[in-house]
Amino acid sequence: MKKSIILSALLLSLSSVFAQCPANDSTIMSAGSVNDVYYSFKKFSQTGNGVVTTVSNTNWHLAFSVMPSNFPNNPANGVAIRVNSPLGENAQAQTTGTNLVKLPGANANNWRNIDTTGLYALQPLYDSDSTWNLSAFTKGYKISDPFNFIWGNYNPTTHNVEGNGSVYVLYNKSANWYKKINVKEVTLDTMWHVIISNIDNTDSQYLWINKRAFQNRMFVYYNVLTNTLSLREPLMDQWDVVFTKYKGMVSMGGPKVPYTVTGVLSHPKLKVAKNIGKNCDQVSFSDMTAPYQNNISTIGYDWKVFTGMSYSMVDTFVYFVNTPDFHYYKVSMKSFKGGKTTFNVLEDQMSVEPINSAAAVKVYPNPSNGLIQVESADLLDHIIVYNAMGQAVLNSSNTVLDLQAMPAGLYHLAIYTNTGLVLSSVVKS
Repeated sequence: MKKSIILSALLLSLSSVFAQCPANDSTIMSAGSVNDVYYSFKKFSQTGNGVVTTVSNTNWHLAFSVMPSNFPNNPANGVAIRVNSPLGENAQAQTTGTNLVKLPGANANNWRNIDTTGLYALQPLYDSDSTWNLSAFTKGYKISDPFNFIWGNYNPTTHNVEGNGSVYVLYNKSANWYKKINVKEVTLDTMWHVIISNIDNTDSQYLWINKRAFQNRMFVYYNVLTNTLSLREPLMDQWDVVFTKYKGMVSMGGPKVPYTVTGVLSHPKLKVAKNIGKNCDQVSFSDMTAPYQNNISTIGYDWKVFTGMSYSMVDTFVYFVNTPDFHYYKVSMKSFKGGKTTFNVLEDQMSVEPINSAAAVKVYPNPSNGLIQVESADLLDHIIVYNAMGQAVLNSSNTVLDLQAMPAGLYHLAIYTNTGLVLSSVVKS
């Protein structure tokens, strides 16, 4: 049976073995979760505080993608327009949020005389909570029809995504404002052209957004009441997750329905595995069972449950995070109160310095043909072998490691003993 390695509190962030997991970082969205908090796991490992930036989530209505469309692999990536649907919603104050609907029968030809009869009966359109590139405006997009983006279609001759004349209405009933929208075109995956106006044709805005002016970002944000663009999110290589309020698909005892939640959404290149059924001190990097996936709401919101007066935490959800630069982290949520979330982050040993001296362990021969001998003066617990990309390729409790079937190259060894962790490297010839 493997022995649990108990490390001091100062070394908790370095351990991936069984250990207690007290909160070691936090984010503050403030009461009512009125802020978005962008967070970096790498920043946490460097400074002990992973918060990149905190920004208001109450000053925008539409988010226009400034990402490339990536034809033909991911064409919807560059034509998404997301909606801040929770904005203005307050159950206690009985105020509604921001809704987007598509007017049946309306088109750009009758733009000045559209009929909004039955507006409130129309089904609101919501953004996907599984991927950033499927938005309220592209609701119904099918990969089987990859160049039909619902609001418009890709023209292979001009290479533009040309609007089909659809008219959308963005409104907040409680705040008594209504905006009609027609997406005219995305020109050469470079320039958005959108018309936004009051229903009575006042305050008309001809919006032009040059995507190339916003490099290394996902979206640029627009406020339809002040007619201003803003950059809210950090550069894409600076953050991993965002603590935010969004419309999630929630089951109320039946089919899932859109419901405003406060939770965590992931960077599009982040991979997250959600391990269910064990506490943080019962599961490690070496024995996680859940697969990594790119769903942006894998962490999501359901690590907490509202009890009527406060939130109780689900302590059997443990998240394993794989960042784009192949760093690995284990995350467990600890508390949620007043817009403040506390949590524990443990970085995998392949991203940190060894706990004790490598002199206590001998690894030979080096270089090797694939059969590697490990000798330790301390009691050996287990060894994890990683390739040069940081991927675990072997987990063994034997003192002889067989890498003969592995490709030639550099391999890293995380060697656990009863006194701690030793890191070593070998070259397979």
